[in-house]
Amino acid sequence: MPTEQKWCIYFKYRVEEGMEPLIEELRREEEGIMRADRALKKIERDREKRARAIFWDNQRLVRNSDMHAAKEEGLLQGRQEGRQEGRTASREEIARNALAEGASIEFVQKITGLDIDTIKSFDKP
Repeated sequence: MPTEQKWCIYFKYRVEEGMEPLIEELRREEEGIMRADRALKKIERDREKRARAIFWDNQRLVRNSDMHAAKEEGLLQGRQEGRQEGRTASREEIARNALAEGASIEFVQKITGLDIDTIKSFDKP
């Protein structure tokens, strides 16, 4: 069989299932085909290696993105809780000042929205 025909067969059937014996025979018969086959296998291994690296890089990006989103959510929740605590502290301070100025417990409850028991706890000497 002419060399050109061997090369054509090699490239046509090199990845076909069940054609391994024919490809092996061509590799044994033609040194150039053997070298080309080695080079192609190395390229395929490198491609697979790059594909795995890209996959794991993408996984890290997804994980980092998820962690960033969780961190942002936590920061938002912390800010909201801090604001709420600040509003509560402000209302309590207003209640203490109003009581110190002689305001009634009912009036302080009306202007601050605090419950009566909390306001009464501020009114104790």
